[in-house]
Amino acid sequence: MGHFLRSPGGLVPWLVMAVSVAFAGPQSAAEAQTATAPALKAAFLYNFAKFTTWPGDALGPAEPLILCVLNDRAVNDALASLTKDRSIEGHALVVRATKPDSPTLGACRILFVAGLDAPGSTALLEAVGRKPMLTVGDADRFAESGGVAGFFVEGGTLRFAINLDATQRSGLQLSSKLLSLAKIVKEDRRALRR
Repeated sequence: MGHFLRSPGGLVPWLVMAVSVAFAGPQSAAEAQTATAPALKAAFLYNFAKFTTWPGDALGPAEPLILCVLNDRAVNDALASLTKDRSIEGHALVVRATKPDSPTLGACRILFVAGLDAPGSTALLEAVGRKPMLTVGDADRFAESGGVAGFFVEGGTLRFAINLDATQRSGLQLSSKLLSLAKIVKEDRRALRR
């Protein structure tokens, strides 16, 4: 049986913040509106962890939940600060900066990818393939290219797209409430090659 990671307070407080400025936490709207892009992405990544179910063999009962960041020190630092001393359902949250060729890449349960060109993103997505990993990127059409989630800006608000094919291929289940916030996209493996 998989682990369903959910917020003790539910999705609604995050839902409200995600729709307005995509930032979770006990902040006023004015404070959240001044949040930086790295802080907003870190908040999304943290909340993705809360509302994802991994296959039972991917995350043991006391095993840490490893959140990896590739090529974005600001997001890495914001995520490390946000998750410091936090856990989700008994899983300590561990943030790691990583590289595409790192031998520890397979241990990541969430992998945020920034700054890779189209061939690099394609190669990375092919390398992680069917691993139980929630891949998130900020490259144009990252989700359409085989990533599970991709950030995009719409109307000045940071939003995210979800690729259900990639989600299923990775063996993940995302909360229906989380999916209701997402733009659902179809896979187009040519998207990063454009």
